[in-house]
Amino acid sequence: MTQQPFSQEPFLVSGLHGDQILGARSNQQDSFSILAGDDALVLVLADGMGGYTGGELASRAAIEGFSQAFERENRSPGKRMKAAVTAANEQVRTVRKKRGKEDEMGTTLVAAWIGLEGLRWVSVGDSLLLLIREEKMFLLNDLHQYSAELERMADEGSISREEALNHPSRHSLTSALMGREVPLVDLREECFPLFPGDRLLVASDGVGPYLDSLGPAGMRYLSMLSAEELVRSVLEGINRDSAPNQDNATLICAEIAEA
Repeated sequence: MTQQPFSQEPFLVSGLHGDQILGARSNQQDSFSILAGDDALVLVLADGMGGYTGGELASRAAIEGFSQAFERENRSPGKRMKAAVTAANEQVRTVRKKRGKEDEMGTTLVAAWIGLEGLRWVSVGDSLLLLIREEKMFLLNDLHQYSAELERMADEGSISREEALNHPSRHSLTSALMGREVPLVDLREECFPLFPGDRLLVASDGVGPYLDSLGPAGMRYLSMLSAEELVRSVLEGINRDSAPNQDNATLICAEIAEA
């Protein structure tokens, strides 16, 4: 749980907060960290998978590997993030090797780089990078789910739109950090501008359904909250709904204001 100022032109990260809940799970398989360097602030989150302890170990390994590479590297943002993802994947491979099991232990990863010119990011899997701007919410990163292939097939007419929406494997991952070759990486090297009033969210997929359920009034309400208030409101809302299959939920929010 972190809150700190981070100044840069022409905006200021005036509020920063992260927290997580178990949901209906018995252990926490999400991990997150907030890294501050001389030229950037990085919000990084991993959502593990692979049995009771495997997912927890994988997400922690990915965050550790990413963080160490971020602190060690001193290159351009794109090369630095690419190297950090490679290091995260290698750390997952090391953990799998120590366990001596060829199971499906792995993790997603999303990292938001807030630098002097704005936002860059890298992601693998289906963890979320979201922007709340002018009372509307936007998904910024590509989600590596089978749903993208299903939508393409529906566009081509090989399956119906209904079949695409109801396919049992719709939400299966098409890329993850598993200590092997990573099929897909969404790396945004070009700077994405941030403006005063923005709320930048990094979230595990356990947060997504609740945010999707909020209408215009809900987005308007979140737009008025500080980073800490927003995270608390969302996680309390998820707990209050008490969905029987609620996944772990982790949320980091950066509040953008005028410098």
